[in-house]
Amino acid sequence: MGSLDELIRDLRTFDRRKEVTNALAKAVRKPVPEVRKLIRKRALATLPSSGGFGKWVSKLSITAAVKLQGRAAGVKLKGRRKGFPDKRPKVDLRRIDQGRVAAPSWGRRGDADWHFQQVTPGFFSEPSTEVDQWRAAAVEAVDEALGVIRRG
Repeated sequence: MGSLDELIRDLRTFDRRKEVTNALAKAVRKPVPEVRKLIRKRALATLPSSGGFGKWVSKLSITAAVKLQGRAAGVKLKGRRKGFPDKRPKVDLRRIDQGRVAAPSWGRRGDADWHFQQVTPGFFSEPSTEVDQWRAAAVEAVDEALGVIRRG
């Protein structure tokens, strides 16, 4: 089993570096569909269902960006959701994940008629870290990349 430090060191001198990094990024992204399902399930299970909020949040788009350079090498998940068509505040998925949701005060929709409501935190962050497939995919991808580099 190789380490990421070895891989980064060996990639510097390897002439087909782009080919190896593309294959590595593709292998690390393999668990993303499973993580998407888990995040959507968690949103439906933990966020309020009244008014369709949990269902609305569960339809967010989730993308994965793989970074293979520097000390911050890893996978970064991003969730996005378009805002509502009326004058509601911008959707802040990070704040929802932390457990706070902007809600209208008793049905009023003016700019100053909003308050924050507490919800169960972690609908996005918990499922994305619970998946053991991330570690397995990363270790397998690094080992495969090191094998390609060492074979030449």
